Amino acid sequence: MSGLLSTLTTETILALLLVLVLCVALVISARRRRHQGYKMNARVVRDDTPVPDPHDRTSRELPNGGARVVGGRQEPTFGSLDDSADEAVSAVLDDDSVFVPSRVFEGADEDHAQSEPEPVEDKPGTVDWLDEIEAVPVGGQTARLPRHEDAQVYSLNVVARAEQGFAGDDVLRTLLGCGLRFGDMDFFHLTEMSEGTPTIQFSVANMMQPGVFDLEGMESLSTKGLMFFLTLPGPQDMTRAFDLMLQTAQTVAESLGGDVLDETRSVLTKQYVERVRQSIREFEAKCRIEPR
Repeated sequence: MSGLLSTLTTETILALLLVLVLCVALVISARRRRHQGYKMNARVVRDDTPVPDPHDRTSRELPNGGARVVGGRQEPTFGSLDDSADEAVSAVLDDDSVFVPSRVFEGADEDHAQSEPEPVEDKPGTVDWLDEIEAVPVGGQTARLPRHEDAQVYSLNVVARAEQGFAGDDVLRTLLGCGLRFGDMDFFHLTEMSEGTPTIQFSVANMMQPGVFDLEGMESLSTKGLMFFLTLPGPQDMTRAFDLMLQTAQTVAESLGGDVLDETRSVLTKQYVERVRQSIREFEAKCRIEPR
């Protein structure tokens, strides 16, 4: 080997080094294009591409090889957490940086900057630097969250089992695989067309303050969990929208390695789910009696 190296000319060595540098540059460029592709897919739904049907998961694997729903509706897993998961949840609950909104639209108006979720304790920092990020156009229109002052918000949480939490790239790929897109108020939303109008069925926020996502910084994101929330009135079939949110939260949890918890970040029980469904049915009936 040493004899072979000694016979190589300086020009040959430089040529080999140049080839190596070009190969490395091509690999880096390919990775950047792939990340940019995820971001563009998260932000834009092409006019000729229908909004994904959240019911149709029988033939779609998540991009990172995670779980999928087979045969339509998937019921959530109930019961107690194992010891490691319980420790992870306890650590999250003890963290003051966790985003805990009491009402997503307390005193909301049409101003984007003033309609961010309001936490129970510390107010989130300003996100003016995110205002230039585009919302998702659906069929030439932009889906927006309801701005009712008396809006009802129902939430579920997907909390990471691992101490390091969820990686941003994994979160992005999984949410896109479930049909959500980045949009209004810097959250991810599942949107369907209702009477020709794009309507948000439910949304996903970062569980850590300030609760929003920076689409350009997903590679560096690490979060302890995601908050799924349903804002009513909004979807035409409110109970179905909650069931969609529940199914999707379960799928995301299985894919990322997390647990689905209720709005207080306690173990999800059948009693809690039925209580929420009953509350939504009552609210839906009230909306029919008192048109908004």
